[in-house]
Amino acid sequence: MTTKRLLVLTALGACGLPLHAADRYAGDATPRGGGALLYHEIHYVDGARHVVSYQCPDGKPFARKVLSSGTDPMRPDVTYEDARQGLHEDVHASGNKIDIRVKRRGGDDQAKTIEVPNGAVIDAGFDAYIRTHWDSLGTGASVPFLVASRFRFYNVQITGGKVSNGKRQLAMKLDTWYAFAVPTINMTYGADDHLLLRYEGMGTVRNAKGKGIDVRIDFPAAGRAMGLPSSAVDDVLHARLDGTCTT
Repeated sequence: MTTKRLLVLTALGACGLPLHAADRYAGDATPRGGGALLYHEIHYVDGARHVVSYQCPDGKPFARKVLSSGTDPMRPDVTYEDARQGLHEDVHASGNKIDIRVKRRGGDDQAKTIEVPNGAVIDAGFDAYIRTHWDSLGTGASVPFLVASRFRFYNVQITGGKVSNGKRQLAMKLDTWYAFAVPTINMTYGADDHLLLRYEGMGTVRNAKGKGIDVRIDFPAAGRAMGLPSSAVDDVLHARLDGTCTT
């Protein structure tokens, strides 16, 4: 696995909705340097439940992520599965420890329990961190972020914070000497509503060879829908994943 996989993040949107309704927001992923559509990612948020459907350009779902924030939105439990590679990752937080399990088709199953550093963030919890620390972002504070496939936390720094044309630009990079080997993640948020508008960096989805992809994901206003029935989330949870997508 390359060092580029050290920053595997998924861009996320609003949480904390009523239990009887769900929000949906959609993003389109393309190569960071430009190119054709790689995949869609459709987010459904229903209270503490957050489900992401990753879809081929033709709309067939090939991967899914399920997050449950429980009492700590910065440390959700996470399940990720990708039918193309037979990949299954589970992260379960309990107190000051985290259980991580990674299964790959044709490979050995791996499992490990690790301790959680103070102020640690897991997966979608990074968006909750940004919202909670909105007024103090950009100071270069170091945040421990979990990379499940590596079974460890890495310290990352958030810098920037400049607001222009109603948008706030933030950058995230590893807080280590070899950070030069890993692409910096750039994020654009709405300055007033704190909604993620664009994400540029290593994404959750791997390519057909199992390698990380440096992507640009745009989340347009047209891709948002409010107050959907909770059954919409259930439909995504039970949808069959297609393993033939070649992204």
